[in-house]
Amino acid sequence: MMTHMNDYSKELAFAKAIALKAGEIITKNFIHSTITTKSNLTPVTETDLAISKLVIEEVRKNFPNHEVYDEELQHESHNAEFIWVCDPVDGTIPFSHHIPTSMFSLALCHNGEPVVAVIYDPFMKRMLYTKTKSPSYMNEKEIYVKPGKFILGDFIFGIPYWNLDFDTNKYFKLLFDKKIRVTYVESIVYQSMIVAIGISKAMVIIAASPWDRAAAKMIIENAGGICTDENKKRLTVFGNPKYFIATNKEVHNEIMEIVQKCLQK
Repeated sequence: MMTHMNDYSKELAFAKAIALKAGEIITKNFIHSTITTKSNLTPVTETDLAISKLVIEEVRKNFPNHEVYDEELQHESHNAEFIWVCDPVDGTIPFSHHIPTSMFSLALCHNGEPVVAVIYDPFMKRMLYTKTKSPSYMNEKEIYVKPGKFILGDFIFGIPYWNLDFDTNKYFKLLFDKKIRVTYVESIVYQSMIVAIGISKAMVIIAASPWDRAAAKMIIENAGGICTDENKKRLTVFGNPKYFIATNKEVHNEIMEIVQKCLQK
């Protein structure tokens, strides 16, 4: 049976196995890790590189017709029919400072759309995963985004502070006026996990790169959430969205109103 005609169970099992191997590398190197800075001022460690190498080698061995689009070693093209999109260590800054909030992320995309997604928190052993036409799960238990409108004491994740066209001060004020708190973790995938498992109702962050959002967006959507860009369009893996907005269905319009007011046209 051709890969694109099956239900992707084989590919999901592969991704989960790779996530466990990546998690072992992350936890093994957690205390002692050498960090260098790339030309774009983002950090990289030997752990990032080791996991990238692992993913590329395993994909070539198990799916020779597939390509890899990876943060560290291989991201020149994303035009193949099947592409594995990988972030080996999302949250390299906390990882390099021994803060345990880094995640592994891997998604298989078919013609640009995720069909398999896995993110893994190796410190708490939380593996979130999904595939086409399937719910999202964490460690074999189905997960759902947190339902309902905002109530007193709710908080959302994300501070889109990197983009100069976003008025962060106004963002804080509009949220605080609604008695909504804002918090932040230096890992897009970790913050996405918090939305997917129903802890926070919303997240507003910079869209960053395809490997930051490929798996996370599919897991949130299959858990009942909505993922859009700043123009209210469904978030894509490839393309150039500036912001990654993830919410439940009840608060999406309210959050989008706030985001629109903070964009400096």
